[in-house]
Amino acid sequence: MWRLLRQISYPQLRASWGRTALVVGGIATGVTLIVAISVVNTSVLANVQNTIDLIAGPAALEVTLGVGEIGFQETVIDAVRADPDVLVAVPLVRGTISVADDSNEVLQLFGADLTAEEDLQRYQVTVASNRREALRVLEDPDSILLTSDLAGRHGVNVGERISLSTPAGIRSFTVQGLLRTEGLAAALGGQLAVVDMAYAQALLGKEGRLDQIDVILRHDADVASVQPRLQGAVPRSLSVAPPAQRGARYQSILASFQAMLTGLSSLCLIAGVFIVYNTTSTGASHRALVMAWLRLIGADSSQVFRLLMLEALVLGTVGTALGLGVGVVLARLLCGVVSDSMGEIFQLRFTAPELAIDLRHQAVIVAVGIGAALFASYFAARRAARLEPLAVVRAEASTGNAVRMSSLRLIGWWVVLLAISCTALVVEARLRSVMWGNFGATLWNASIIVIAIPVVTWLGGVLTRVLPKFFGAEGQVAAASLLRSVTRAGVTAAAIALVLTVGITVSSIVASGRHSITSYVTDFLAADLIVSAVATEGGWLESPLPEQVAVDIRAIPGVKSVETYRAMLGQMFRGERIGIAGLSDGFFDPSRYPAGWYHEGDPVQAADALRAGTGATISTSLSDRFDLHTGDRIELDSPTGPVRFQIVGVVTDYVSERGTVLFGRRVFADRWQESTASRISVFADPGTSVDAVRSEIARRLGRTYRLKVLTTRQVYEYQLAHASRAFVFTDTIQLLIVIVTVAGIFDLLLSAILERRRELAVWRLVGADERSVRRSVIIESGTIGALGSVLGAAVGFVTAWIWVRINFRHLIGFYLDYHFAVGATGWYIALVMMMTTLAGYAAALRATREDVLEGIRNE
Repeated sequence: MWRLLRQISYPQLRASWGRTALVVGGIATGVTLIVAISVVNTSVLANVQNTIDLIAGPAALEVTLGVGEIGFQETVIDAVRADPDVLVAVPLVRGTISVADDSNEVLQLFGADLTAEEDLQRYQVTVASNRREALRVLEDPDSILLTSDLAGRHGVNVGERISLSTPAGIRSFTVQGLLRTEGLAAALGGQLAVVDMAYAQALLGKEGRLDQIDVILRHDADVASVQPRLQGAVPRSLSVAPPAQRGARYQSILASFQAMLTGLSSLCLIAGVFIVYNTTSTGASHRALVMAWLRLIGADSSQVFRLLMLEALVLGTVGTALGLGVGVVLARLLCGVVSDSMGEIFQLRFTAPELAIDLRHQAVIVAVGIGAALFASYFAARRAARLEPLAVVRAEASTGNAVRMSSLRLIGWWVVLLAISCTALVVEARLRSVMWGNFGATLWNASIIVIAIPVVTWLGGVLTRVLPKFFGAEGQVAAASLLRSVTRAGVTAAAIALVLTVGITVSSIVASGRHSITSYVTDFLAADLIVSAVATEGGWLESPLPEQVAVDIRAIPGVKSVETYRAMLGQMFRGERIGIAGLSDGFFDPSRYPAGWYHEGDPVQAADALRAGTGATISTSLSDRFDLHTGDRIELDSPTGPVRFQIVGVVTDYVSERGTVLFGRRVFADRWQESTASRISVFADPGTSVDAVRSEIARRLGRTYRLKVLTTRQVYEYQLAHASRAFVFTDTIQLLIVIVTVAGIFDLLLSAILERRRELAVWRLVGADERSVRRSVIIESGTIGALGSVLGAAVGFVTAWIWVRINFRHLIGFYLDYHFAVGATGWYIALVMMMTTLAGYAAALRATREDVLEGIRNE
């Protein structure tokens, strides 16, 4: 086999290098995307776990509320320190600040009792200069430690001052020392600042609260014994667990996003596999004569089959290896993009300074890539091996896609695939299994391959009437050619429809996300002006502002009223990370929301309960995920103990992908001890200039805080930009779709039309001029493109609906309104029509330039 591969296959594959490259590229395209997504996911998760470990330092246990995003009372540390096996209990406070002159330069503020050098070293926070002096003066209120990289970017030296924007306003700090960008600082991408814990609490609006207590045990202490003892000593709402357990929680949070990316990349792999299938089929047709001569000189059918499969193995291995290499490079380019996308969706700040590669994942991808190449080549190899050699030599047989297939049989298979796909989606809804959802959606998408031929056959009668009517004799010839080879036309249309469906699905997910989230913001935050901080904690949610900002705005002449809204993520409910939001009374006015905002509950009755502090509304995602409805009771763990609400409504909300609980601002301040605001809605007096109010807000507060003062329209544009960032990784998927479309469609049509050289030569021989021949071929190829486009648009519409209305709910959690990407679909169809027309023109030009007698002889 290897000798035949070297002596026969290699020269032929080299001679048809374009088709060989397409086989390799088809596999490499799908593998590249899967590898890139796998590496990015692994890298982000590894860095999250590394950051958690570095923050925990040598701690065997840590005390947090949920995953550590919501603070709790600092008096808890006394109960922890009272345990005889606790050597050191280190309280920590964390938050987000930014450089005052550059809001894009966001830092993690790290506040702790780190006034000794050994305490800093426990957390791998190393002072690079003026070490002892920096530690001695760190307790001064305006002292800060910055990384040397950050200080260098902003031209700040030790002893100089830097202005930073904090939730408490703009503050000027004296840089008392520089931190080496290693350990924790490196894990945070160098964006680290360290201050005294008490000062950090004041800056972040967390007076009297902690985010985390790291527990370092005596060397002979038994963790398994200490953990339940500490759990009993602290409030029930708090968690006492090893740091690795918090990393596992984040891994479960991000698992849904990884599953979504994997599902989308698998669609691209299917497109690549089908391109390989068609390419190997047309390649086998062109090489049929060589295979026939092999049979005539003594090779049996099994040897021919093994030779073709060996070719597929080699090409699949090359394509997979190429995909692995390019995938790692793509992962490096995409790491920041996907991290941003994760941050937008989960409202967290992710960094991945170094790539992490899971060799087991890559081994599975290698097996999938090579297996896909073998599967795609199997059918063409089997047909080529079964042909009668003498019939091929006499030009009486072909191995191409012109083999007749029963339409009824294909429809039967399509019904079976459809039934399995529907069953998988039902199982997904019942079990909330993303695996079943990906399987069902992918199977439905792949069913295009089966139904395309019956569709073309059914439309054949229509084409025989329509094409001659509009294009005359050339149209009649084109229609006749399509009817003679419906299998070939159907397979080509299926290839077009397959890649078109993937593109439409991705674009529709993006469009649905953008429209749903921005519509929600426009309705929910509708006001004359909306005031918030410039910097964000991660994603789109701005850093909180003190309540005093709302008080100061309310005192400005021309301001009728002010409403405040505070959203917070990290609340744990039944093992899931959800969001909570405290709203001032004006947000509960039923008249401010459109019809359909309340999916359950009476808006008027709900408003009374919300204002009284006894009720809460929940998001549709939380309602569906935990089967909670109006009239049920919900209990949340707060820093001051359990809080119980009666559910008075189910509403649209996109604060958290796992669900949100919304209740009164006073309850939020009392039980969660939060008096800050994420956004402040400002309503001007009738007749008052909104621009004048905006200018006055900037004049009075601009020197103290870095504020955004936006109209509802501008907030809409802000949210739209962040929604676009959440799905920016899909641009890469769409680019790969375009590559596969351009290369695959061109080769398929070119090969299919060149197989008809004899037919075209005979037509010219009986008197047709070259222009008519070319026009007929272009009409035929354009018709195939149109059939593929219609089929792709129809199947894409359904596939996108499945992803938006079913898969996305279980993969990510958000309940999106379905918006079909009309503009993107039109662009894809225009691309398809352009490529099919160009392919038809190129094939016709080549065929008409060939001598007529030579064209007959070639067959």
